[in-house]
Amino acid sequence: MMVRFLHLSDTHLGNRQYMMPERELDFYESFREAISIGLEENVDFFVHSGDLFDFWNPSNQALKEFRDSMITLREKNKPVFMIMGDHDRPKRKDYPAAQLFDFLGIRVLGKDSFEHTVQRFGSEDIFIGGISNLKGFSKPLLISEYQKAGSIARDTRNSVLISHQGVTNFGFPDEACEVTREMVPGNYSYLAFGHFHNFSKAKIGDSLFSYPGSTDINSTNEIDSFLKTGKGVNLVDIEKGEATMQRLPLVSTRMQAKISTDPDRYAQEIDNFLSQYSDRIGSKKPLVTIEIRGDSDKPAIRRYLENYSEKIIFRPPIFITAAVEKESRPNLNSIMDYLRNYFKDDNLADLANNIYQMTQGEVGESIYQDIKGKMGLETPK
Repeated sequence: MMVRFLHLSDTHLGNRQYMMPERELDFYESFREAISIGLEENVDFFVHSGDLFDFWNPSNQALKEFRDSMITLREKNKPVFMIMGDHDRPKRKDYPAAQLFDFLGIRVLGKDSFEHTVQRFGSEDIFIGGISNLKGFSKPLLISEYQKAGSIARDTRNSVLISHQGVTNFGFPDEACEVTREMVPGNYSYLAFGHFHNFSKAKIGDSLFSYPGSTDINSTNEIDSFLKTGKGVNLVDIEKGEATMQRLPLVSTRMQAKISTDPDRYAQEIDNFLSQYSDRIGSKKPLVTIEIRGDSDKPAIRRYLENYSEKIIFRPPIFITAAVEKESRPNLNSIMDYLRNYFKDDNLADLANNIYQMTQGEVGESIYQDIKGKMGLETPK
C-alpha cells in the first residue's frame, strides 16, 4: 500500500515584509493554498520542516491563521508532524507556539534532541523522526543526534526524517551550514528538510532528500530562483520503503522582480518585465525592487514610477551614483551576517553569536537591535 503526504516548509507566517500589510497577507494565502493542495491530493498526513512562524512569539493574526487551517485538517483527520526552525525556537524557556495546538493533531518533534513516532496509515506503518533546529552551543549535538536518528530507523521499512538545518552542497556557503552532507543519515525513505528557501532535491545514500523551499519570497536573494522555478510544495509517495516526489506549484505567490539598470533604460526594462511575465503576474500587483546606477534625476524617476501605480508596487528605488560605489552590506537575514561584518573575524563572530544564543531571554532581541544600531544598519522597510 502507498502512503502519501505533503511536505512544506519555511512558511514564515506573520512576516510583514518591507512593513507592507499586503505582504503579510501573501504569506497567509500561500500557506492556505499549500494546505488546500494537500487536501485535494487526499494525503494521509502533512509534514512541516520548520520556520512555521516568522517570530517565535507570533502575532495573534498569525496564530489565528494557523489555528484555522489546523481545525480544517483535524476535521479531515489529517495529522501534522513538524519540527522547530530557528525562527520558531523560543528565546526563553517556553513552549513553541505550534505546540499550543497539539489538541488539533499537531505533533512537534525533536525540540531538543531526536524524537520519533510510528504511525499507521491503512496497512502501513510509517516511522517519522524529527530534529529541530540546533545552533550555537547546541550545534555539536547534531552529529550524535543524526547518528541516533540513523541507528534507530535502521530496521524500519517506511521512514521520514524531518530536520531544519543548512547542509553543505545545497545552496548555502559551507561556513553557514551546521552539518555536512555526509552527516545526514541516508537510510530513510525520505529526508524532509527546511531552512534553505529555494527548492532542491538529491539522493543521500538510499534516501530521497529535499528542501521544498519557502512558500513565499522572503528576500530579494530568492527572486532569481523564483523566476525560474516558482514556489511550491512536495507531494511525496512512499511505497515498499521507496519514496517518489512530485513538485506542485503555488499559484498565489506574488510575482517579484529586481531590476538593475541605468537612467536611460529603466523605463524600457520595466515594460520588458511586464511583458515577459504577463502570464505569471495574476491578480496581484507584482512587487519590484529597482536599482538605478549612474547620475540621474531622482525626482523625475520617482514621478515616472508613479505612472505604474495601477500595475506595480515599487519599493523605494535605490540610486547608485557613478562617483560612489555601492556600500557593502551584510545579508540581512541573520545575526551572524551582522557579526561577521562587524568583527571581520569568523571566530569572534561565532563567539559573539554563541553568547547571544545563550541569553535565552527576551533581552536577546534588544541585543540584536543594539548590534544593528552600533553598526549603523537598519533592515530595509
